[in-house]
Amino acid sequence: MFERSTVLPPFLAPPPRARSANEAFVRKKMGSEVEKYDEILLTVAGQCGGIEPLLDVFFSFLYRKTDFFVVMQKGETKMGFPEGVAEKLVLRSFRQFQQGETKTKQIAKTRAEAAPPSKPAPTPAVSRPAVEDITDQKPPASAAPAAVPAPAPAPAPGAAPKKADELSYNGGTTERFSWEQTLSDVAIQVPMPEGTRARDVVCTISKSHLVVKLKGQDAVIDADFPCDARNGKEIWEKVRADECYWNLQPGTAGRAPQVAVYLEKERECWWKSALHGAEEIDTTKVDSTRQVYDYDGETQGAIRKIMFDQDQKRRNLPTSDEMQNEDMLRKAWDAEGSPFKGTPFDPKMVNFNGGTGAGAGAGAGPPGID
Repeated sequence: MFERSTVLPPFLAPPPRARSANEAFVRKKMGSEVEKYDEILLTVAGQCGGIEPLLDVFFSFLYRKTDFFVVMQKGETKMGFPEGVAEKLVLRSFRQFQQGETKTKQIAKTRAEAAPPSKPAPTPAVSRPAVEDITDQKPPASAAPAAVPAPAPAPAPGAAPKKADELSYNGGTTERFSWEQTLSDVAIQVPMPEGTRARDVVCTISKSHLVVKLKGQDAVIDADFPCDARNGKEIWEKVRADECYWNLQPGTAGRAPQVAVYLEKERECWWKSALHGAEEIDTTKVDSTRQVYDYDGETQGAIRKIMFDQDQKRRNLPTSDEMQNEDMLRKAWDAEGSPFKGTPFDPKMVNFNGGTGAGAGAGAGPPGID
């Protein structure tokens, strides 16, 4: 087992300055209880030897010992998740800590900007010999009273940086709940009294309305989703109710239990509030950065291809299309009927724009092709 003084493998050790900020974010997000698993996880991580094997072990455990990968069949309510929900749970956990890293950097930058400019060190006072007590003696008439220097005014404190709310990324906090959002989903956290159990909660998510309450009590939330009237036309936001879900997150040290509601937006846009009538935010100031995994598989592939090609060009290496063409050419080089059969492979001999390459005359290609 790792001792606290053990040097962690590079893939496990965050930058020294980031550790305290990251740990503070985790405590705020999940409570200090989560840290009790650190020793076990550090042992497993050390034995795995890398992040990817560690993830394989974790998901293998979910696959073998839980119903995490089981797709819930129609009519079932106790086994697995509706299609696509398990993947969204993983992405949601990934995003919240990725956002934590981003916020940690933003907070550090804000504090650096808000700190007062550094002042030169004061000149040390010159030591003087001790003066005997002469309170009962009168000063000579010709002696002028010594001027007492006025104390230097205290420097004005720098403006304290506003603390970022880790529970309201691109959202906000109200008296009843806090919320955050991405372009495609909304997460709402509703605090509950101590001792609340999942069976005590009633949460109803419809296409345009949300209700959260405890059985036998008035609703904590009973409201429609917001109305977007920014373009002169009212559009009531809706969610894909069959892809939404909720759960009860148990209370931890310093935090009460809370109902966490996940909403899949029907259209991709930024909401000004989580619910109609609630406090609104300025959507022009949200973090609109989109991660690659936010896109569908086809778009992700296109983005990665572009990034790969740009990197290859920067290194003066062939792009993905050029590599594919060369691979096809290599396979056809010695094929039956190839004019190059039996000769050493040399892609420079072929001009993919028409005709042969090096040494070919202008008329070497088919008519009409330069």
